[in-house]
Amino acid sequence: MTPFRSAPAGYVARWDDVEREVLGRVARDVAELVRAESGLEPGIEVGDGVAFTGVARVPQDPAVQRLLPDAHQEDADVAAEFRHLTQTDLAAGKVARLVAFADAIDSPDVLPDDPRDGAELVVPRESAQDFAGALTDVRLVLAERLGLVDDADVESLHDDVLAGIDDDTEDDDTGDDPDDADDAPDEYAGWERVGLSGRERRYWGGVFVAAGFAQESLVDEMLADLRAGRARD
Repeated sequence: MTPFRSAPAGYVARWDDVEREVLGRVARDVAELVRAESGLEPGIEVGDGVAFTGVARVPQDPAVQRLLPDAHQEDADVAAEFRHLTQTDLAAGKVARLVAFADAIDSPDVLPDDPRDGAELVVPRESAQDFAGALTDVRLVLAERLGLVDDADVESLHDDVLAGIDDDTEDDDTGDDPDDADDAPDEYAGWERVGLSGRERRYWGGVFVAAGFAQESLVDEMLADLRAGRARD
């Protein structure tokens, strides 16, 4: 994965197949989690202009509570009324942008004659804010699953992930296959569970770090464009 860079077509990066596959799968899973926890019925079409439809369900999953928090921490009645009036539209918007994010990274511009690894991913300027927002939602859910509460937890996880990469490199040098370990994670199983540990935690920690790297580089380029007067209309 390379950092996003501003280009005439939008914001461009190169993501490997595995990076696109894993982040796309997690984004779709998070979208379904938000839909289920917020009470969005299968027949409700997500996207712009979704109208209020019934009483909003209070999310029970702590991860979704991070995405759809109470608007008022000290007044339960105010929080309930705000949720009643806004949650359906807010949840539907999050589902829509998560699905759009997954669709976008499923279909990058493949350049077979380019010697560099990975496929080129182009995020149009008009879609960049939603793309970054989807990465934020993915990271918030993963942070809850990984037990990340503050910046110190994030820094510690980042160090653990980098240490794990170094360990895997050493294993490769000695001829050992790290995937033969008994605690090697199923590629997709486990992100939605609480209490990840060992290699499984390191694997999903790597997904969290990768999402953060992509998000930070994209937002940096968006801010640079804004300062230069090249932001979207």
